[in-house]
Amino acid sequence: MSHTTRRLFITLALLLFIGPSGLDAQVRRGRQAEEAPRWAPIAIGAKVGWDSRANGELLGGHLRIPVIRSGTVELYPSVEAIFLPGAREYQYNLDAAWVPGGARGGVFAGGGLGWRDSVIGTDLGDPRQTFFGFNAFGGGKTNLGRVQVEFVLRWTFLNDTEYQPNSAAIGLNLPLWRVGPQR
Repeated sequence: MSHTTRRLFITLALLLFIGPSGLDAQVRRGRQAEEAPRWAPIAIGAKVGWDSRANGELLGGHLRIPVIRSGTVELYPSVEAIFLPGAREYQYNLDAAWVPGGARGGVFAGGGLGWRDSVIGTDLGDPRQTFFGFNAFGGGKTNLGRVQVEFVLRWTFLNDTEYQPNSAAIGLNLPLWRVGPQR
């Protein structure tokens, strides 16, 4: 038996052993196939709002990345620009959200880390300073056709300063895919 023929037989034997495992997935007549639910979609969003402590408008963007298939736990990174009279501040957040309604939406709550690039409380020689802190937030989101509308209240507790900004924002999210009807 030649070397090429031997390789061909070994390859065919492997295919015969691997192939039947796919036959187990066939559904017999009268039985329902079990379908695993799709992952909740990643959503890209934009928001506008008001930072009451800074007394300025807010414009931001965020991602909603599900960690659990149903979407009940999400990573929620975001960035915000706060427009003050004559200045601008930036806030960067790395948060996690708990959404009991999953992909359907509803109320949510969460927290995480925040960095605020601020002009408040700095010396004249150093016009900007970045403060590290922790976030807590809550809100709600609902599906409205192809998009999601959300409302968020956020409290930021910055270290090394008494400046503790809080904001309210409304946003639109665009899910990257659709999830089938919820049962």
